[in-house]
Amino acid sequence: MQQPSAIGHSVRDILNDNKNWQNYKLYYKAELRPEQIREVDAMLLCNDSSKGYFYYYCPDCDRHILAHFRCNSRVCNRCGKAYVDKWAKKVVKRMLDVNHNHIVFTMPSDLWLLIKDNWECIKELSAATYRVVTETMAQSSKHTVMPGMISSLHTFGKDMKYNIHFHTIATEGGMDKKTKLWKTISYIPYNLLRIKWKLYALDTITKYAERTINNQILLESLRYHRYRNGFNVKVIKTKIPKKELIRYIARYVRHPAISNRRIVGYDGKTVTILCEAKEKRWYVRFTVEQFITRLIQHIPAKNFKVIRYYGLYSRTENKKAFVKRDKQETITKYVRPKHSIRCPSCGKILEPLEYFPPSFPEGPPKKEIFREKIIDWIS
Repeated sequence: MQQPSAIGHSVRDILNDNKNWQNYKLYYKAELRPEQIREVDAMLLCNDSSKGYFYYYCPDCDRHILAHFRCNSRVCNRCGKAYVDKWAKKVVKRMLDVNHNHIVFTMPSDLWLLIKDNWECIKELSAATYRVVTETMAQSSKHTVMPGMISSLHTFGKDMKYNIHFHTIATEGGMDKKTKLWKTISYIPYNLLRIKWKLYALDTITKYAERTINNQILLESLRYHRYRNGFNVKVIKTKIPKKELIRYIARYVRHPAISNRRIVGYDGKTVTILCEAKEKRWYVRFTVEQFITRLIQHIPAKNFKVIRYYGLYSRTENKKAFVKRDKQETITKYVRPKHSIRCPSCGKILEPLEYFPPSFPEGPPKKEIFREKIIDWIS
């Protein structure tokens, strides 16, 4: 196995090297979904000055700042982290000030490829995780409660293969539907969780799976003979205080199937990645073609919601009394002009002095003339 290299490699470098992505795109054009092509193309142009950029100046710090356009692609490590950090802070502020549990719903590997790219089925499976938690709480506490839950779809494992599972953050209890009071439920029988998850997952998959003899044999075998104790439901952490939630949410939401840190080898033909699980470490090597295939297979369909909200955290009108919402008067005082940014040094809000389009005939100004008036250069 190829040993880790001291030279850092990134997904962007590998896709650009030897025109790997362009060659892959031409060869597999008929099999690629439009959103896969769009997301990767956008990532390769992220922060590229050829797309144009804005120029800012902070008089307090005497600092010149260039702001390039970000891609917001699902396969971009840089934009993914920025999106998650912003999203997590916003969501945690809207969540109830109660303890939460982090629960992961998994399925046997036999089912992963059976529902691959079947987005309606995956959507129903996500909803089934909430149904499982709600019914288990009701049976455990003898109270019909409405918890709050956030479900995040994951489609990859450590080695980037297709492995569909759901990371969920659920309140420790819920609102009693009769008394309209909060009911804390600190104990959940996880054996019941597993059995219910198996039942509802198989019902959903049977509804959407292609009706072939092999699929029927597989589903009946799973339902009646295998996994008699239910599908695996992992409880990662319980009784998470609200102030710690952001760390757990941000870790499992919207990031590519591989981080640049785990790419430890690239020789132009093969890519080696590091896989870690608790105290175990191992390396996996792919050809460039295999690496790209594993990377882009995790790009969801256009407009598919990877993160879904249920119960007290859903966005329906009848939950407004229980979940804090942003109001118009709380938003207006934070409104900034379009394209404004904060100075990285002092935090002052800066408006752009000039926009340099990608089509400008003479290109952007050089760094050494930034102390001159910008109108002298463009006039």
